[in-house]
Amino acid sequence: MLIILFAVLAAALNVLGFDISCNSNMAVYWGQNSGASGSLPYQKPLGAYCDDDNVDIILLSFLYILKGKGGYPVLNFANICDYTKNASVPVFPGTELMHCSDMGVDIKRCQERGKIILLSIGGATAQLNSDADTFSQQVWDLFMEGSSDFRPFDDAVIDGIDLDFEQHSQMDIIKFANNMNQLFKTGTRKYYLTAAPQCPYPDANLGDLLAQSHVDMAFIQFYNSGWCDNSKFGLPHWPQVNAWTNRSFANPDIRLFVGSTAGSGAGNPSSYVSPDFFANELQSLQKDYPDSFGGAMTWDMSWAYGSTPNYAASAKQAMMAGSKCKGSAY
Repeated sequence: MLIILFAVLAAALNVLGFDISCNSNMAVYWGQNSGASGSLPYQKPLGAYCDDDNVDIILLSFLYILKGKGGYPVLNFANICDYTKNASVPVFPGTELMHCSDMGVDIKRCQERGKIILLSIGGATAQLNSDADTFSQQVWDLFMEGSSDFRPFDDAVIDGIDLDFEQHSQMDIIKFANNMNQLFKTGTRKYYLTAAPQCPYPDANLGDLLAQSHVDMAFIQFYNSGWCDNSKFGLPHWPQVNAWTNRSFANPDIRLFVGSTAGSGAGNPSSYVSPDFFANELQSLQKDYPDSFGGAMTWDMSWAYGSTPNYAASAKQAMMAGSKCKGSAY
């Protein structure tokens, strides 16, 4: 009996995974295969990363057109699911919405391993061209617990939405966020709404959202932003971190993540910091900002896993040395 109990406990520990109350969560964007531009191996299917305990949050990037053909959104996952480059990828009739069945299987597998899977909406080339009421209901029906004949990931249900709006939105983003939070309350599981602002505070496109709507986590991009890149100053000594941690957000318990590119070619080369540099920053931030620091974010999976050492693993292991969980409901 004791042996069986030990085995059950050990199995449970192996799939604990994401806990929003902890200060050691590792988030990685997957889907755009940006490492290919740096002659790195192509990104692997989502399922290839499910068993790696160094990653807690996977952000599927991107849903980049809010209202495409037939009034439905458009997805792009580069070499994994992209009908414009692979004619064998099925598309739902009358739309440009892809049917990525294999991803649905992988989403459920990663969730079984304790990870949360978020769908990131936006990106640098996004068309933010829908209305909040229509689009929020579509997102719920297509990817969560709503109902639709057009389900890109079949019966897989994602864990939430990430908003990476890098330009002005034609859609009322605050209304969309509030709609999603209301829909989340009708579900049978926990959902998360997150955002990926640029590092200057307040972010031009997401600042109002963070101030007026409940957002669970912010994956702050301390890169590709010129004067406030962490490569310029080093985060523990940089007052811009205080600008984020000392502000009032609609969610007072929002968890802030420090973002970095995972390779010199993953963004502006001048934004890049080495794995050791980033690891040291994260350990300092854990100590200096215990109430708001939630972990690290990196762009993207292809660079993190195509480089040596693995950028995400280095960051995660550095944070685990000082890992603490509040154990309260966030």
